[in-house]
Amino acid sequence: MKRPRFLNIITISLVVLLNQSCLKQKYDKYLEALARDSTLVEDPVLAELKFPDNFDFKTEKVVAISISDNTPNVVYEVYPLSEELTESLDSITGPLPQRLLEREPFNGTILENLTVPSYVDELFLVRKSNSSVDDITIQIIENSASFTFNGIIGKNGKSKSQANSSKMNTDCSNVYGQKFYVDLGNTVDTNGSGIHTLSNIQFPKNNATAIITATDVDGVEFKNRFSLAGGGFSTPIFTFYGFNFWISSKIDTNNDSDGYVEFEMDFDTPIQHVLMHVRSVDASRYEFVGTQHTETLLSGGSELVYDEADRILRDSNPGSRSHYYRDGYGTILISATSGSFDKIVWRRTDDPGTNTQNDSNWFTFTEVELCNDQDGDGVVDSVDEFPNDATKAYTVTYPSASSKASLVFEDLWPFRGDWDFNDTSIDYSITRIFNASNQVVAIDIDYSVTSDGAGFVNSFAFEIKGLSPNNVASITGQLLDRDVFSLDNNGTELGQTHAVIPLFDDHSIIVNQENTVSITLINPISESALDPAPFNPFLVANGERDKEIHLSNHQPTALGDAQPEVEGNNADTDGNYATDNGLPWVINVVESFPLLLEKEPINEGYLFFEEWGISGGQSRKDWYKNLPGYRNTSKLKQN
Repeated sequence: MKRPRFLNIITISLVVLLNQSCLKQKYDKYLEALARDSTLVEDPVLAELKFPDNFDFKTEKVVAISISDNTPNVVYEVYPLSEELTESLDSITGPLPQRLLEREPFNGTILENLTVPSYVDELFLVRKSNSSVDDITIQIIENSASFTFNGIIGKNGKSKSQANSSKMNTDCSNVYGQKFYVDLGNTVDTNGSGIHTLSNIQFPKNNATAIITATDVDGVEFKNRFSLAGGGFSTPIFTFYGFNFWISSKIDTNNDSDGYVEFEMDFDTPIQHVLMHVRSVDASRYEFVGTQHTETLLSGGSELVYDEADRILRDSNPGSRSHYYRDGYGTILISATSGSFDKIVWRRTDDPGTNTQNDSNWFTFTEVELCNDQDGDGVVDSVDEFPNDATKAYTVTYPSASSKASLVFEDLWPFRGDWDFNDTSIDYSITRIFNASNQVVAIDIDYSVTSDGAGFVNSFAFEIKGLSPNNVASITGQLLDRDVFSLDNNGTELGQTHAVIPLFDDHSIIVNQENTVSITLINPISESALDPAPFNPFLVANGERDKEIHLSNHQPTALGDAQPEVEGNNADTDGNYATDNGLPWVINVVESFPLLLEKEPINEGYLFFEEWGISGGQSRKDWYKNLPGYRNTSKLKQN
């Protein structure tokens, strides 16, 4: 609750935060004032706007995605196709943002309900198989999106045949090993007499150490020294689970078509597979000559070409850099010709068909995990997010694996507020944890309270429709000291039809504190049986348990009262958690966004909020984003 402005009534007490024992008295005085004169609270212009009936102010939509693919050991990642994603693809920096899903098909199928921003019309899929890594864009049509793999993937309008089946690696590891980076932190480089080395390259997963030797041959010069650079650049497999330095050097071919620099990488322990990532191929070529290994080009778009006969990796169109992740960047799977290898040999030359020299030489490595299933759940460790727990395998996070949503509240319901939506707000994510059979076994809620603009001490909970309270084994991480909620022994609220999970009962003491509430189920449950995230969140203002504040057009829990008897100007006479003109007391934004300053209504800080709301969500679906002309930053809190 804001400190409302009474005209010539109570001034000092409304600008000072009262302690908890005075809150009830303050609220009663406020109700008495409203009963005498409802004009004592100043309404912003926003409250006079007319919003469409039954508009729920949602910034997201649920998309049913269906993927069919019977290829063994294939993994799909799913992302909303957005400007942020496109920028990340083009710049190759960091992991791709907003990953919605990473999973193997179960019995050849992935069926999932994913929540995406309302403005998203397409999904971006990354298909990682044992022969290639491909990206596919699929349209969202009437809240559904589907893809069926039929052996050929068209990229940018071109058909692309899959790798020769005789060359395919049938081991389940392959590209999934991207999460295991070589350790370049303690390497040592030496130079002398045309021979250059980089030693103490650690492969921790395989328990191996390697040394790379570069030798000048026939007039081509290895310039400078080995160095490490580009720690923020991703590999072309699109995503990764950390940052890795690239091994960098300079090479001067002196326009000598016969010369080359030969690289030999020797391991003290034989290994079976390794991923080699290259940058800046452009007018240069990588020629593999070692006899212990074979090579498969996994990713590099349509611009990189690998000639299997001559074992040469080259750029089909040198000098073209329209999309950096597709032009000049590639990932090569190096596999043992037989059994294992302890040596990789390749050469760096310039393309004899051009006079353009490319002096840059960048490469790095990631390890490939062996085909293990430590917990025996049928999901190999390389894609199992819980390799030591047979009850868990995958996760799906709302709004995404790398972002949080924002819930912002006005806490004077059912009375009008000032619509700055900062009485209580939380940034949060909801992670559903699945077993190998794609059933939900647990739910984690990560959150932080981001504002304390209230005069009330507020409490917060989620109702998860479709989840019986009796199917909850335990809940950990709840911050509950004020007896607002009556709890069963398993942490759910007593007297509820659906599981109600209280998170906290005093928002004021946990502002900017990261917290996690973990819910473990007794019996696995189908995801389709549960309401999609964000479930049914609600605020309890000032400890009055029956006065739940919900999202517009949502229903109260079994213990809530959507139409309480109150003295004064009730602005929610029909109990739908919206004013007569359709304005809500709660808004859920599918990404974290800056809050409003005190007494600044949301339409003053977010300049297209009105257009979005009045259009019923059809226009300016991205009204909350930091785009040119979208925000009046003078009305927003600065971090």
